[in-house]
Amino acid sequence: MVALLACLLLVLPSWAQVPYCGTQYAKDIPVPRSLPAAKAGAIQQPAQIEVGTPLVFYSALSIQPLVPATCRFVGEHSYLFVEDSQWAGAGGPVAQQDVDTLGVLFEHSTPADPQRGIYALAVEAFGEVPDIDGDPRLFILLLDISEPGYIGFFDSNLATLPLPEYRRDTIYLDAPELRRQSYLARGTLAHEFQHLIHWGHDPDEDRWVDEGLAGYAEEVAGYPEADKDAVPAFLKTPEAGLLWSDQPQAYNYGGTYLFMSYLAQRQGKAFIRQLVAQPRNGTFGVDEAFGSQGLDGDFLRAWGGWVVGNYATADARYGYSALKGRRVRVQPVRDLPIEEIEGQVGGRWGAQYVSFPEAGNVEIDFSTEGRFQVWAYAWQGGQGQLQEVGLDETGQGVFAAEGVDSLAVIAGRSGAQGRSFLLSASYFIPTLVAELVASPRQLQLGAGYPNPFNGSAQIPFSLVAETEVELAVYNSLGQRLRLLQEGRVMPGAHQVAWDGRDQTGAQAGSGTYTVVLQAGQVRLSRRLSLVK
Repeated sequence: MVALLACLLLVLPSWAQVPYCGTQYAKDIPVPRSLPAAKAGAIQQPAQIEVGTPLVFYSALSIQPLVPATCRFVGEHSYLFVEDSQWAGAGGPVAQQDVDTLGVLFEHSTPADPQRGIYALAVEAFGEVPDIDGDPRLFILLLDISEPGYIGFFDSNLATLPLPEYRRDTIYLDAPELRRQSYLARGTLAHEFQHLIHWGHDPDEDRWVDEGLAGYAEEVAGYPEADKDAVPAFLKTPEAGLLWSDQPQAYNYGGTYLFMSYLAQRQGKAFIRQLVAQPRNGTFGVDEAFGSQGLDGDFLRAWGGWVVGNYATADARYGYSALKGRRVRVQPVRDLPIEEIEGQVGGRWGAQYVSFPEAGNVEIDFSTEGRFQVWAYAWQGGQGQLQEVGLDETGQGVFAAEGVDSLAVIAGRSGAQGRSFLLSASYFIPTLVAELVASPRQLQLGAGYPNPFNGSAQIPFSLVAETEVELAVYNSLGQRLRLLQEGRVMPGAHQVAWDGRDQTGAQAGSGTYTVVLQAGQVRLSRRLSLVK
């Protein structure tokens, strides 16, 4: 094996942490054992809340856990409270105009739909809103979030606070950022509202699913990619996968959002509601959503389609609108042959993309000890063609592309273990034989197809003169498995089928085999993969 190529050793880049959503952080903060009892009307919720009503809120992400605030807006579905120290009259950044604008956005009108607010759009997309406090309206609190980097959060621990007067359905937004980063703050409002809805249906959902749907909520409200760095970071780091680390990076937000947007576009909005409603988590919840909708699909196939779509963005069969014409980082390889260079996919459900922009006739060998799915996307005559490269039980597979304008190999990691793979590639010229042959066009052994195959493969060859021919299949030990044709063959094009059986008629196992054509003194060979 040649030395590792830095371009293919995929180490996750050190993107700056972008933790604009504090929901998970708040969830991990222990619930206080005690809080001050409700001795004043500003703490205990009155029977009716109106503009000017004071209340005290619990906040896990503030310097002081109890935050005095005053109601500044009342809508059909929400109250907007502003922390007293953040109100313009007290020298803070939030004025009445800011509150009214946010209230209209949540209640009445969004960039996505001038006739509907975030509330209506989110309920339609994700499901009904939970109610832990008995008030049909939810609370939106504009406050000073002391933890750096967080623009907003939803705190599921509110339901378990020791005093019931603090248990309010609340979305928290950072008051200073409402003006400094208005687009991000407004998108975060939709983002955190999805967290609240999802918690009501499935409180222990896997983080990557919940955050991906929260990112999709931004799109639903008309604030797609509220964090402008997230999707570009993922497109530069597709090997990161869908699963999140304890310290999320920008590419985590970007990748999971794109996957959920892809699911919504391909499967419809009803599918997303079903996904939120599923009590099972992660990939199992996706499978259940497919089943409950009566759809022919599952997570693995959806993920595979998304992985391909992230490359074939211009192909309507695979691309999707959230990409906006962008695609993942691709490593081009121009100098062939290459032998056993190693690539890595660092995260489960991540992928690496290797392209051969001047493909012509290329044969690819792939091998891994991990669990991967591999696809070849060939561009020929203005059209793209996709074929899955079947891997045998040893993790090996072969793909041959003849006469294509370009070729991309997409390696997606589907297993928890084994991140490395080996890739080799070489050009082949179907009409070329060894220099010992007088005429380079005397003999041709074409690439068997389909390759890999499951059932029967066609093996083409051609002669320009009558020749004594032997066509046979050999296993990985060099033992002849099956004699397909023997004797004198007339000139012209010929095609022989192999049904995957040995000389006795027994079914051969999955694996990579070598087809050998011996014609006179010339011997040609091709590899062919059988997948059962």
